[in-house]
Parts: sequence; C-alpha cells; structure tokens
Amino acid sequence: MSLIKSHYTVSNPRMKRIQRWVWICIYAGLLLLAVSHFLQPLDEALADWGFWLGLPLVAVGCILIYVRSRMEE
Repeated sequence: MSLIKSHYTVSNPRMKRIQRWVWICIYAGLLLLAVSHFLQPLDEALADWGFWLGLPLVAVGCILIYVRSRMEE
C-alpha cells in the first residue's frame, strides 16, 4: 500500500501510453533546456543543440496533453 493514493486511474491502454509519453516529453525537454542553459558558457554549440531539441519536446508534450483531453474514454 502506498502512502499517496491515486484518485485518478486510467483503464484504457491507449490513454495510459499517451499519458506516459506526455510526461516523458515534458520532463526530458525541460531537463535538456536546463542543461543547455548551464552549458552555454562552456560550449555554445552543444547548448544550442540542447535548446533546439528540448524546446520541441516540451511542445510535443503540451500537444499530447491536448490530444489526450479530447479523447473519449
């Protein structure tokens, strides 16, 4: 038994998959943006690469949130 109970559970496997990809995209994108910010003084080319890869990942995560909200259970 966990200490924090989930009040919202998803039974549809397609929704579970989309929900998993939402958080993977958002967290990975934000991590890349933060790392690229701190890499800026050391290696500008690598920081730019991380920025331009992290930004679309966050955008894809936000789009998937919208797609998931429009799905019927």
